[in-house]
Amino acid sequence: MHPSLPEYIPPNAQRAALAVGLAPIGVLLAFTLIVSGLIEVDTGFATFLVCTVWVVYEMHQFQKSIDGYNETFVYRHLAWRSTPTLQELARSPATPPPTREFIARFLDSERELLRDGQWR
Repeated sequence: MHPSLPEYIPPNAQRAALAVGLAPIGVLLAFTLIVSGLIEVDTGFATFLVCTVWVVYEMHQFQKSIDGYNETFVYRHLAWRSTPTLQELARSPATPPPTREFIARFLDSERELLRDGQWR
């Protein structure tokens, strides 16, 4: 029997998804209020900038957290195992699909940790 790996569970993207979902609504609302004359153009532009900064910040934080998680996962569970062992673990029915996919990406990149979503 071969050793198993912990399940690959990347950080939650809920905050980034919330920002990406709500920011366009804020921009649309500001545009509507500008057109209806209820707010000044500079206030609407400031709202647009705030929404843009919010989305960029949340996406950056998410990318940092997932890259950190991937680095820790590779360091703790993959880097010290041989390629044949990792291939065997990836083929094992006991290995969850997200873990199997992460191992395959790691091996396809010639055992180099790539940023999330980056392929070789």
